[in-house]
Amino acid sequence: MLPVEEPPSRALQIVETVQTILTGIALAFVFRAFFVEAFIIPTGSMAQSLLGAHATRTCPNCGWEFDFLPLGESYCPNCHLRRPLAQSVATKGGDRLLVHKWPYAIGSLFEPRRWDVIVFRNPSDPSENYIKRLVGLPGETVEIVDGDVFINGHVARKTPAAQGALWFVVFDQNHYPRGQAGSTELPRWVADPPVPETWSGWSGLETRTIHYRGLDELERSIRFAVGHDPEYGQDVYAYNRGPTRPDAPYVGDVRIVAELTVHAGDGACRWELTRDELRFVAEARPDGRVSLAMGRRGSANALTKVAQAQLPPRRYGRPYVLEFGHLDYRVYLEVDGREVLSTTDAEYGPDLAALRTIARARPVELRIDAFGLDLELRGLRVDRDVYYTHRDRFTRRAYPGHPFALKPDECFVLGDNSPDSRDSREWDEVGPHLPPDYRVGTVRVDQIVGPAAFVYLPGLLPIDSKALLGLPDLGRVRFVR
Repeated sequence: MLPVEEPPSRALQIVETVQTILTGIALAFVFRAFFVEAFIIPTGSMAQSLLGAHATRTCPNCGWEFDFLPLGESYCPNCHLRRPLAQSVATKGGDRLLVHKWPYAIGSLFEPRRWDVIVFRNPSDPSENYIKRLVGLPGETVEIVDGDVFINGHVARKTPAAQGALWFVVFDQNHYPRGQAGSTELPRWVADPPVPETWSGWSGLETRTIHYRGLDELERSIRFAVGHDPEYGQDVYAYNRGPTRPDAPYVGDVRIVAELTVHAGDGACRWELTRDELRFVAEARPDGRVSLAMGRRGSANALTKVAQAQLPPRRYGRPYVLEFGHLDYRVYLEVDGREVLSTTDAEYGPDLAALRTIARARPVELRIDAFGLDLELRGLRVDRDVYYTHRDRFTRRAYPGHPFALKPDECFVLGDNSPDSRDSREWDEVGPHLPPDYRVGTVRVDQIVGPAAFVYLPGLLPIDSKALLGLPDLGRVRFVR
């Protein structure tokens, strides 16, 4: 007969339970210390990529949903409708995210990269953590000119992942405003020259679907009408309730995106972008030919074709997506999410010396031309890139004509909400935890906690009138780009 094992005594059970709990706590601390840690975004310096305390509103004029800091009024970035806020506005908390703490410690393949979103210790208070986008790496020289970042005298182009987070809406045809009092004049896309719809060939300019019917060889155009509202060309932030300032510079990096469907014809659709004195034209034909040309401002000036490609012919009635834009001194054309044409640095690039002394005096001009086609455009949208601002009384470094050289252990960071971000451009305080040779405006490599990875708990959706209770906004759970 086998011996029966005696059950552990009550005291031993308690000891084992305590040991298990302590082991779990110890492992949790080790995991937090070396692998992953959770943080909450306190402010809006990284909006719209990451949000601090904010409110969300759906514009009653155009239906665009936007986030903003609930102070005084709200401002729709799509139709520019301003509305006063009620006395009590349901406010959400900041995004909660996870930060990987181990990659930068390994180095080599996982060392900090430009355009990473990183968490680091506040240079003036080590008990606080800041989150910004890394733009300048150790040993580099940083200069911010015309809203772009220049590294060692060359424009720093964003990664596709980072750029996806840094497009801001200018106008979306899917959210066409109804013309409520307080919004801007209508319409945004107009025939050029202004002629009756029956002559222009274009129709539906005040609807979600724009049509062109003109199978002849006469070229007819529409243009994006900024009109008397310069904010359509400026760095407008709904989160900040409007543009940077009344004399805000115009943003030079924009894109046009739309779903194009050709129903008949063998002509061409041309998208044109004029920036300062240069014109860029992308052309798409139903037989699959696409091309990119550039020239000087003015219709009388000839264009020089800089790139062309032969894609598979397009079937009548089958839509495809075109994206045409100017970004970081590079003009490109994408078809169905794949870049097919672009300018090279030899064909087009910035004159840094000239840019340091010139401010953009007018917005980018956008046109769409067509001939010999029966087509429709759906979801026509204009976006603009982030514009890194220079504030005369606050910016202390890396502004035009004053490049800032980083030492081997220093980094330079910026907030995505450029006009409302205290970052490497403006810092002026130093905490006692940093060594005497620390330079204000930099982030030391040894002060970086790690790269932001994942928003696991976005701002809670209020479910009562006083916003005391909330539910996770699971639709905004996302990776950080």
